[in-house]
Amino acid sequence: MNNSKRTALFLKTKHLGDSIVLTSAIAALPEDFVVDVLCFRESAAIFAMNPRVRHILTVPRHLKGFSRWRQYWALLKTMRAQQYDVLAQFSDDWRGAFLARILKAKVSVARESKKRPAFWSNSFQQVAKLTPTLRPAAEQDVDLLRKTHLYEKPYAPAYHLEVSEADRLYVESWFKSEGGKSKKLVVIHAAARWKFKGLLHATWAALVDSLHQRGYSVVLSGAATDLTFNQALIALCQKAPHLTHDFDLGKAAALIQRADLLVSIDSMAVHMASALQTPIVAIFGPTDDRIWAPWQVSHRVLALGASDSASFACRPCGLDGCAGSKASQCLYAITPAQILAAMDDLLQG
Repeated sequence: MNNSKRTALFLKTKHLGDSIVLTSAIAALPEDFVVDVLCFRESAAIFAMNPRVRHILTVPRHLKGFSRWRQYWALLKTMRAQQYDVLAQFSDDWRGAFLARILKAKVSVARESKKRPAFWSNSFQQVAKLTPTLRPAAEQDVDLLRKTHLYEKPYAPAYHLEVSEADRLYVESWFKSEGGKSKKLVVIHAAARWKFKGLLHATWAALVDSLHQRGYSVVLSGAATDLTFNQALIALCQKAPHLTHDFDLGKAAALIQRADLLVSIDSMAVHMASALQTPIVAIFGPTDDRIWAPWQVSHRVLALGASDSASFACRPCGLDGCAGSKASQCLYAITPAQILAAMDDLLQG
C-alpha cells in the first residue's frame, strides 16, 4: 500500500439498501483515502463490488457465546493495527461509540443519537446535528464528511457498484437458457420484505401481460425467500415472465445492469439500479421518497398523494400499512396504466 494514503473506517450496520447508499460517502472521500468498512455479514458482497473498499470487516452477530467474543477480539486487533485517520459511524449502533473510544482515530464523527445522547456525543470528536427537514439518504451520509470538512460540494456523489465479468457472463448465459431475446428487458422487483410496501398481485400480473404485449422481455427478480410470492404472481399472468430466485447479490447486480429498465417497489433493488445507472420506475407508499428515491440516475417516482385523492393526503405516513394493517391502500390503488405511463415518460424523456 502507498504509505501516503490516509485511512478511513466507515461503520454501517444496517440493511443492504443502506449499504449501497454508503457508496456515495465512499465516493465523496478525497482520493488519497483508502476505506475499510464494518458492516453486517450480508452486506459484505455489496462492498466487494466497490473498488475503493480495501478491507470488509463483518460483525459476528451470527455467532454465539465465546465464539462471538473471540471474533470481536480478532476484529478489534485488526482495526487497531490500522491506526485510522478517520472513523465515521453512519448507524445509531453502540458498537461505533465503543470503537471510537478504543481506536482513537485522528478524527471521529457520527450523527446525533436520540437513544443515548450523552454517552454517544462524548464518544466522538465531532457530532453532526440531525437535520430538522427531510433530506436524501445519500446527503445525510455525506453530511458526516461535510462536518469534518472532507467534502464541501453541494451534492452527494452517485452510488457506485461494479459488476464482475464472471457475474455478467453468468447472467447472459442464464438469460439465453431461459429463452430470453435480445429485445428490451424490463426487470420487475415486486416482492416486499415488509408487506406494507407491496402492490396487489393482480396489478403486477396485468403489468407483466401489458409488457409482453408491447414486446418486452420481462424478468421477475427476488431472493429465495420471495419464491412463493413470485410464483403466486406468475400464476395470474397470461404468459409467465422469466424468474430468478437463486441469484446472489453479484448476479442480481449483473441482471439489473443488463436491463433497460427496473420497475420496483421501495427496495434494495432501487438503490442497486441507481448504483449501476439503470433507469428506474420506483413505486412508493408509506415510505418517503424524499429520503429513499433513486439517486443520481434517470428515474420516475410513482406515488399517490393528496393531489390524487383526499384518501391519500396522509402519504407518506411511515406506518406499516393503513392503521398498522400491513396493507397500504395508497399502493393498492396504483394501476398498471399508471406504471406504464411512468415508464413511457421515463423512456421517452
